[in-house]
Amino acid sequence: MVGEFERPPQGEFEREIRSFPEFFDRLELQGALDIWDAVNSETEIEGLVYHHRGIQVPSYEGRFVYEPTDGEYDTQAFSIEFGTVGPRSVWAVFDGRLSWDIYLLLYEEGAVVAWMSDAEFEAEEAGRFRSKAAAVEAGQFTFGTFFRFGPDWVEREEWGLRSSAPAMIQTGDGQLLTPETESEFYENAHAIPDEFRPAVETGAPPFYGLLDAGLSVDPE
Repeated sequence: MVGEFERPPQGEFEREIRSFPEFFDRLELQGALDIWDAVNSETEIEGLVYHHRGIQVPSYEGRFVYEPTDGEYDTQAFSIEFGTVGPRSVWAVFDGRLSWDIYLLLYEEGAVVAWMSDAEFEAEEAGRFRSKAAAVEAGQFTFGTFFRFGPDWVEREEWGLRSSAPAMIQTGDGQLLTPETESEFYENAHAIPDEFRPAVETGAPPFYGLLDAGLSVDPE
């Protein structure tokens, strides 16, 4: 079914965007940063929704983790992990060798933390925007975490508790598909990123800087 509660930051209102140039240095120093504390904001938050190439997963908590060069990925990397709502899990690992920036976008209905590399900007957004910040401010980002509260969060939390699907799916026209079962989720194969499709061996294009990712429904 198509959810009617998704309202992405694309309306006519005043927005504010903030950048955090020392974020990744702070992440390396501390080892991990809770998303609640990752940026300086007084924005009201009841829950999080992770946005990854069109899929969206409601979560109670999330954190960035620094991956050391002598670890599993044998290169500089950072990951993002979530304590999700309901029987599902999602995580992703990003190539830290790329030039990344992280932003907090404040808009009428809430806020979102988004991160983008120079490689992604050059490949997808440079022809339309003067900078990564301008692209994020316009709502054009691939990876981000929405801060939700009030009815917006309640609707997402209720979906997460009753549904056995791995994630919600935001389509290219802005609609939000809210499948109720795992099989219904995978019926929308055209809208699911390759890295989350079990029968597909290819992953995200290299310019996204995605080293690894996982999305699953946990057995009860």
